[in-house]
Amino acid sequence: MSGPIRLAIDAMGGDLGPRSVVPACVRALEKFPSLELTLFGDPAEISAELHSSHHARLTLVECESHVTQEDAPAFALRHKRDSSMGCALQALADGRVDGMVSGGNTGALMALSCHFVGKVNGVRRPAIGKSLPTETGSCFLLDLGANIGVCAEDLLQFARMGVEAQKLYTDQRPLKVALLNIGSEAHKGTEEIRRAAELFREAPDIEYYGFIEGHDLFTGCVDVVVCDGMLGNIAMKSAEGVIRLMGQKVFRFDQKNAFKSFFGQMAIKLLRKWRSQLEPARYNGASFLGLSGNVIKSHGGASSAAFFQAIVTAVHCAEADLAGRVDRALS
Repeated sequence: MSGPIRLAIDAMGGDLGPRSVVPACVRALEKFPSLELTLFGDPAEISAELHSSHHARLTLVECESHVTQEDAPAFALRHKRDSSMGCALQALADGRVDGMVSGGNTGALMALSCHFVGKVNGVRRPAIGKSLPTETGSCFLLDLGANIGVCAEDLLQFARMGVEAQKLYTDQRPLKVALLNIGSEAHKGTEEIRRAAELFREAPDIEYYGFIEGHDLFTGCVDVVVCDGMLGNIAMKSAEGVIRLMGQKVFRFDQKNAFKSFFGQMAIKLLRKWRSQLEPARYNGASFLGLSGNVIKSHGGASSAAFFQAIVTAVHCAEADLAGRVDRALS
């Protein structure tokens, strides 16, 4: 897209609120000269994190409330439309910004997004997805928690949206699509997953690979992996947990054992490099696909560095007009 990239930021969302959001915004403004940010929330709390710095491309908008992690989606929809999350989404709906980022309550963000921004024509259920690192590049995994009970037709829509999203991260064509299942055999899985496999095979616009299991996610054998929200959320968070465990364990070699200590010291630089490459914070920022605007969800407990990555994701989605591409693909 030409011209400035404008993003709305829910500054009060997430566990840390402005403490992580504001430094991430300042860093993003330094990285992207054409970026303009509007922060929605409590101006006093936001200004305190700015440390009296003036940024010509950063605007503050005061909001009366904010959505908490305890707020049910229906409660947020009825009583928190004037929150920092709701006002940021309204700015997106009005066309004043090109994308919106929040680390707030996922269910409330989806409910308010559907209310303010609306769904793409023909989309029954928006999905949450993100690009994950693999041995050979990346794969796009969806849904990550927006939908628990889905039918085969929903999974086919997810596949089409995932293909459009993964085009932002790879030049490879065609993109291979798989269904995440408890086994690779054709008879495995629920009735809806097996029925989805039939739809995938029959769809002329889908390069269907077949079923894959959780250990195949990071091999690079496919480009898009489709599943329901419960399976995807568990798979993603389990992988992040293993990566964090590796980060804690790899440097705890036995210094009393000369053999272990020697080879531990030799490996430590390589292990540190691997850990930095796989650190979940580097891949923070999931897209709400199927909405009429670019909405990016950050982890609720994201650090400043992680929230910065969510902003980077939003910039890339806005530049590529991801929401528009999904709309055209499904139309």
